[in-house]
Amino acid sequence: MHPIRPVILCGGGGTRLWPISTPLKPKQFLSLSTARSMLEETAARVGDPMRFAPPLAIGSQRHERLLREALPDASILLEPVGRNSAPPIAAASLLSRPDELLLVLPADHHIEDVPAFLAAIERGAAAAEDGAIVTFGIEPDHPATGYGYIEADGAGPVRPVKRFVEKPDQDTAQGYLATGRFYWNAGIFLFRASAMLDAFNAHAPDIVAGVRGALHDGRLDRGEFRKVRSESIDYAVLEAASNISVVPVSMGWSDLGDFRALHEAAADRADEHVVIHGHAAVTEARRVYVRAEGVRVAVHGLEDVAVVATPDRVLVTRLTDAARIKPVTALLADPGRHAATSDQRAWLKTWLWDQVMPAWSRIAICQDSGGCVENIDLDGHPRPGESRRGRIAPRQLFSFSRAKRFGWNPDGAADRVIEAALAYINGPARLQAGGWAHKLNAEGVVQDSRRDLYDHAFVALAGCELAALGDLRGEELAEEAFSTIDRVFSDERRGGWHDPETAPGLKRANPHMHLLEASLAHYESVHDAASLSRIDRICTLFERHMFDPSSGAMIEDFNADWSRQGADRIEPGHCYEWAFLLGEAERLTGRDTASWRRRLIDYAERHGLKAGFALDQVGAAVESFRLWPQLERVRALSHTHRPGADIPEILGGIIDVYLKPGPTHGWVDRLDANQKPAATNVPASMVYHLMTALAPIAPLELAH
Repeated sequence: MHPIRPVILCGGGGTRLWPISTPLKPKQFLSLSTARSMLEETAARVGDPMRFAPPLAIGSQRHERLLREALPDASILLEPVGRNSAPPIAAASLLSRPDELLLVLPADHHIEDVPAFLAAIERGAAAAEDGAIVTFGIEPDHPATGYGYIEADGAGPVRPVKRFVEKPDQDTAQGYLATGRFYWNAGIFLFRASAMLDAFNAHAPDIVAGVRGALHDGRLDRGEFRKVRSESIDYAVLEAASNISVVPVSMGWSDLGDFRALHEAAADRADEHVVIHGHAAVTEARRVYVRAEGVRVAVHGLEDVAVVATPDRVLVTRLTDAARIKPVTALLADPGRHAATSDQRAWLKTWLWDQVMPAWSRIAICQDSGGCVENIDLDGHPRPGESRRGRIAPRQLFSFSRAKRFGWNPDGAADRVIEAALAYINGPARLQAGGWAHKLNAEGVVQDSRRDLYDHAFVALAGCELAALGDLRGEELAEEAFSTIDRVFSDERRGGWHDPETAPGLKRANPHMHLLEASLAHYESVHDAASLSRIDRICTLFERHMFDPSSGAMIEDFNADWSRQGADRIEPGHCYEWAFLLGEAERLTGRDTASWRRRLIDYAERHGLKAGFALDQVGAAVESFRLWPQLERVRALSHTHRPGADIPEILGGIIDVYLKPGPTHGWVDRLDANQKPAATNVPASMVYHLMTALAPIAPLELAH
């Protein structure tokens, strides 16, 4: 028999092991039960060259570095987007010889008895050679409700599978154990590549055809792979196929899916079942799991508890409830829970989703030209004959795509604006030389054909938001915009990006900020190296040039060589906006931006406020207070804690001064130096700020 080729599936987020398991480094890359990572442990189990061929590891493009560090000798297939387990198994089968035996293994499982595991593989290999798809059923020792089950038919070392069943409730699981026919589904499979492809062709032909179309020279094309249906191998193939067998095995298996499982894996070797990892002290406690990473933890007098601490996150839970932490950790991602009171959230929900967005869905698009309206007057009518900046259509494409992502699309209202804005971007606004015009007139004719970095950054951002809805046109638009930005605006000699057509000889921080925003959105979606590189470049430029360490402020304007122009222009709203985006950079890439964020917010809070509202510009000859800096203040403070900041009070002022006094279709956009309403119009560009700052606080489905 030829060596079996292991296929290690390295996806999964390990969300029940928060805070140590994160999207940047999920549990398969963590050392939990030994000094090696779970992925390295998995590879070591199948490391005997007499039994196994070199492994194929399949994982996220986002984790390429971690995969190559853990498995330097393995073949690696990177998934541009996650598609559950069926598509990667189809890919592994397509990349293998038809007669090759493949052993599919999750990367993040613990097996105590490796000889028993290897013996089970040997028992299943003959059946797999004969054309069966072999699963491995863990002999249950308690009625677990967190695992799927396999019901076997008959007896012997290899048994036909009667059915797969979902995670049961407690009584059902107890009944399964009583029959002696049910086993936990470990997600481990052994099969001949041709047998799996035959099963795909019979039961999920669209998946295997899509994966075949996405494979080019051993790589998965992002555009094609995005089209493949996301499905588990159980649903796609195994539940429908007739040639499925199970090998029962007892091998000390656990998916180490929560802190109770981690405690149980080590508790038998611990005094009083106290399990400690890291710098921690425990006294007068029993049955506790304590993990301290980068901090010191003291636990006294507790029982049946997990305490897990990282430098910026702490979890405390009963071990018996450790599998159910998702709801509480999800609350941390909801800024509205501490950015607004329940009454404020309810009012904003009505105002935003029932009043403002329906109105803008009717008036955002000019019926004559198809272009996006630049401003409307206080009566709700577009201002006649007004030119349209190139950034307005992509901002509306972003805004209504974001609204649809939040679940707002009554009678296709969001879709209508999305389609009109997209048609305008791909039609009148598009330039023959590539890219998009800086300004068009009210009739939709190009008025200023220069190309502007700010405009193009918003085209890229809008494309990313549309792509997040699963619309491939958004991905194509974003890719085109980034390509144009690299070709037209990149300043390779002096660093960063410039505006050779609209601002020659100058560099501006604001377009860099929105290019960072677009790059973050693109990286979160596809985890591509180009976006990661742009994020790194822009953050470095911010640290070296745009941030003033002497004051803690954000500087707006520079000469081409990044030298400052004399009197610095400082906008508190951009200090807040940069603080939020730098936080997103840390969340998505791991780059430490905490000190920059705190200093930006500290400057804006100390020097950028007057009578409780953020100034448009520090030191301006005539003071004014637009709405958008107030919203960016709320967003930044919601995501970066500042002692003493009363966010509900700040939001209450915004509601009372800017939102409630506004027209039925909008808001008061600007206050004068005396903080009295001074707006004569409602700008379309502001809908973007409503979607980024207010929509997360007032989602359509409010938590109770």
